[in-house]
Amino acid sequence: MKIHVKNLKSRIETDNPKLLKALVDFYTFSTPGYEFSKSYRRRQWDGKTRFISKAGYFRTGLLSDILNTLKKIECDPEIIYHESESLDLNDKNIKGFNYYDYQESLIDRALEAKRCIVKSPTGSGKTLIMAGIVKALQGQKMVILFNAKQLLRQTYEFFTDACGFSNVGLSFGDGYIHGNIMLCTIQSIETILDTHLTDAGVLMVDECHEFANGKITLPAIQSFPNAFYRFGFTATIPSDPIPLNNLKGAFGDIVEQKTTAELVEEGTLTKPIIQLIDRPYTANGIDESMSYMDVYDNFIVNNTDRNSMIKTVVTSIRNSNKNAKILVLTKSLEHGRILKDLIGGDCEFLEGANSLAERYQAIDRFRQNEGNSVLIGTKILQTGVNIQEITHFINARGMKSEIATLQALGRSLRKHESKSKVFVYDFLDKEKYLSNHSKAREKHYRKEGHEVEVI
Repeated sequence: MKIHVKNLKSRIETDNPKLLKALVDFYTFSTPGYEFSKSYRRRQWDGKTRFISKAGYFRTGLLSDILNTLKKIECDPEIIYHESESLDLNDKNIKGFNYYDYQESLIDRALEAKRCIVKSPTGSGKTLIMAGIVKALQGQKMVILFNAKQLLRQTYEFFTDACGFSNVGLSFGDGYIHGNIMLCTIQSIETILDTHLTDAGVLMVDECHEFANGKITLPAIQSFPNAFYRFGFTATIPSDPIPLNNLKGAFGDIVEQKTTAELVEEGTLTKPIIQLIDRPYTANGIDESMSYMDVYDNFIVNNTDRNSMIKTVVTSIRNSNKNAKILVLTKSLEHGRILKDLIGGDCEFLEGANSLAERYQAIDRFRQNEGNSVLIGTKILQTGVNIQEITHFINARGMKSEIATLQALGRSLRKHESKSKVFVYDFLDKEKYLSNHSKAREKHYRKEGHEVEVI
């Protein structure tokens, strides 16, 4: 057996068709929701996603996994590299910054691997890790992709103002600046294709788990044919095999140095005190015939008792901590507005319709308020917002997603001189669907190594 390795796609060459078929089957998975697809119903597609084609082609980032699979059956193929790129790296150190040991190790391991997924907890200084890699590869044309313009703007300001990088450009809905190092939202990717698609030697993707599926996001991370250095960055790796293998195929192996619990133990992140509020079942059976959306609307968004509990928690915090900074996350705009009116006082609600300037102004008011303050937000506050002052976090959303749960928690774990720990509140809901979702969130918290108390 031979494996021909190229930058984007590689190919298995073998005279043993049974072995190839076994590999194809091993890397084949049922696509979620396939039974609802028109092509499946018309028998034009079998509902499967294959990561190795019948002809032996696969995304190059899966090479390590495939070699490990072959090793289990004592198959040692000949590896033939058809493309290679070796650079003389620059000094990775940035004036004014000292890396933690784990940050320096992640930078070195990523540069040595040339392609990988860098997994580092929220609040661990992921942007500085990115900057260290950029510094070491300066001179190359680079593309750094984002799924949110807020993340792009924060990274651009960090690179230019804090790190002193030059020739940094950006492209998003509200503006364009050309640069050798091009920061771009996925929504504006067309603006850089002429200048960077074939010329970029480096591709980096922030919050890469958000690119693991999608008609635009997935092809984007599978493109840039001459980017021999390819890095994805995330705090949360997908557990489902299809998005996981999509990411690995584009970037390669997962590189991890420290877990969230380890960084909390070392004092790099703030220790969370997670309390699950055990809420009584009040549906009296009417939830059994409801759809998920109806259950969510009735027993989370418009649930008077549950919302009153949130207000009670906020009131208790305000009475006991004159300088509390309370973050509340909701899933829907309606829920956010309901809670804003119910909580009252110094309370603001941020939504996607707010401009970047409005978001920054609201966050600044929240942070700089001399008394206690409450900030309510939807998904826009789940990622990419650096508010170190958060002392209390209320997850009012429900939901079962591990990624969404841990990203939301990560908003509150950043260190700040005003706090030694952060108090986290979530709910044990009892209604149909919601009960399993609550149990899933509890599992996610415990899996990260956090202590959880039911109250």
